[in-house]
Parts: sequence; C-alpha cells; structure tokens
Amino acid sequence: MGECSGAMTPGQAPSRQRKAPVYGLDVVRLLAAVLVVVYHLGFKAWAIEGSSLNEVLGASTADPPGWRLTWCGWIGVQVFFVVSGAVIAYSARGASARGFARRRVARLLPALLIAALLALPVAISAFGMAPAKAVWLALKTVTFMPWGPWIIGQFWTIPIELCFYALVCVLLASGRSAQGMRGLVWGLGCVSCGYWLAVAGGLLEPGGRLTELLLLQHGVYFAIGMVCARLGSGELGPRHLALAIACVAAAAIQVREAAVWEMAGRSDLAVKWLLPYAIWLAATALVALSFLYRDAIAARVEVLSGALRLAGLSTYPLYLVHIHVGGAILLAAAPLGILPALLAAFAGSLLASLAIAAWLEPPLHGIVRSVLGKVGRSALALPGLRA
Repeated sequence: MGECSGAMTPGQAPSRQRKAPVYGLDVVRLLAAVLVVVYHLGFKAWAIEGSSLNEVLGASTADPPGWRLTWCGWIGVQVFFVVSGAVIAYSARGASARGFARRRVARLLPALLIAALLALPVAISAFGMAPAKAVWLALKTVTFMPWGPWIIGQFWTIPIELCFYALVCVLLASGRSAQGMRGLVWGLGCVSCGYWLAVAGGLLEPGGRLTELLLLQHGVYFAIGMVCARLGSGELGPRHLALAIACVAAAAIQVREAAVWEMAGRSDLAVKWLLPYAIWLAATALVALSFLYRDAIAARVEVLSGALRLAGLSTYPLYLVHIHVGGAILLAAAPLGILPALLAAFAGSLLASLAIAAWLEPPLHGIVRSVLGKVGRSALALPGLRA
C-alpha cells in the first residue's frame, strides 16, 4: 500500500532522487483493492455468519449473486503484501532513514485519520456500537496499536506493514542499506519459508498475532516483492530465482491456511484454495512484469499517467473506508436486492476513496510532513543527537 514517487527534479542530489513511477503497480494495487472490497461487500457480508457486516445486515444467504467471483477476493491482501515489498525495496534505494520514515508516516496517517472520522459515526449510528467503545477503538486505530480490535477491522494488515517498514528503516540508518536490503530479502524469505515448512510438517500450529507481527506468516510475500523490484536491474542471479520459487511454494501453504480462516463454516469453498492462489500468482506475475517492462509501460501510458496515479493512490483509502461507507450503503439499499446493493456500495466506496485521494489527503500530507520535519529538526538539536 506504498507508492512510487515521481520523476527527479533538476539539481537533486543522488541520495534524494525521486524514482520513476512504476505504472503497472497502480493497476495491480487497484485490482487488489477491488478483490478485497467485493469479497467483504459481495460475499462475506451475506454468506459468512457472524462477520461484522453480516451481523449488521441480519440477513444470510449461502450463495449471494456473483459468489463464484467474490468469495476468494480475500487474496487481495496477499497481493498487497507483494506490492508493498516491491514498492518499499524500490523507493528505499538511496533514501535516508529519516526521510523514509517521514514519507511512510505521511503516506499512512492522513487517510487513516479521515477513514477513522468516517467510521466513528457510522459505527455508532448504523452499526449500533456503543459510543465509548467506538471512540476507544478509533483511538487504537489512529495510534497504530498492533493488537485489535480496531474500529476499522481490515486495519489488521497495517501494523504488519509497519513491522516491515521498521526493518527497512533500521537498515537505512545502519549506513549499509545496499547489503542490508539484500540480507533482508533472504532473511524474510528463508525464515518465513521455514515457518510454513514447519506448519506443513505438523511441527507448528499456524496462526497467532505475534507470528504476523514478526513477519513469519507474510514474510514470503514481502520477499517476493523485493525480488520483483530488482527485475531489469541486472542484479538478480539463479540464487534469487531459487529463493523466489521457494517463497511461491511457501505461499501456497499460507493461502491454503488462509482459505480455512476466511471461509469459516464454508469447508466447501476452503478446499478450493487453488483458485485464489492462482489469482495471486497472476497478480504477482503482473508485479514482476511491471518492473521488467517499466520504461516501455511508462511510454505507452503517458496520456493516462495522471489517471493511473490517482487510481493507485486511491487504493489505500478504498481499503480503509469500504466497510463503513459501503456497509452503510448496503444497509440502505438491501431492500433492493443483494446485487443492486453491492453495486451501489461499491460505487459509493470508490467515489469516497477517489475524493479522499484527490482532495482530502493532499493538504493533510503537507501538514503531516511539516510537523514531522519540525519534530525531526528538534530531535537533532538535542545534545548528543547532533550530526
């Protein structure tokens, strides 16, 4: 859920070069967001009893319209993790630890604040949550608490992303970022592969929030993304191919387990985990091709570059707001039928995310960057912290 920066401005120092956009990633991110949204609004809300939206709607049907296309949309999260690994590996090259941390916070915080402000009244008025509980969960969310619950349920992935960012930031601060990033690829890939190999062998029980935060569960996805970011650079060798193959194999075990977790009470669908795995493989191949043919793609989509960038930037807000914006619309439109309600909820969520990305986030980005810059300068002015 990161972003690739625009072109370098004249006179910039090499360490502060802004990377050329990777437009293919915007398409993949949008695909991942759409998968998650249609899964939550089009399938889980209706077919998984006990889920948050299902309880609010108070209606269940085993096979909602279009369920064959929506039930496996949860795989969009795994696609997001691959994209994040690729984006961070690409954008962190030549960056300082301070600049990297400032950009990450400025990227994550504005949309999260907006999403929490939207979620709070909806949770209270439409979802029937007690005001005190809603405020507490909102505070936990905007302060990036790693353990849930949160007012935005899908926020569970953001602390995992932050743990990955923290590792990268430490490497950048070490002064040996190039060697460290190569080591991080291998460390994440091998440790996570080992975890899933132990799970497959019956030596470990899968699951647990701590294993998520330690990147044991999802490290294979970040590692694959980091490898993809090196495509076309001439830096990859046969050993990297071997690592990628191992991670792809470990991802199959993770997807199989995730299908069981997601399809609670739907063993008929959990056994069909190969379908979401195939979707993930196809999306990961698109990430790889986005880097391999970055320049060629950029030349062909130059006219659409603005629209593609907006689509890419809107995916994070869409991921955050669709449960509350789309859920409120589902409630209002449910008497029209599941399919019309889904279409209305999806359209409303998409419009809200575009408005956030185009108009609401940019001024907040500037404020957050300014505040972080002042905090950083104040910290450096303290005795013992001066350069």
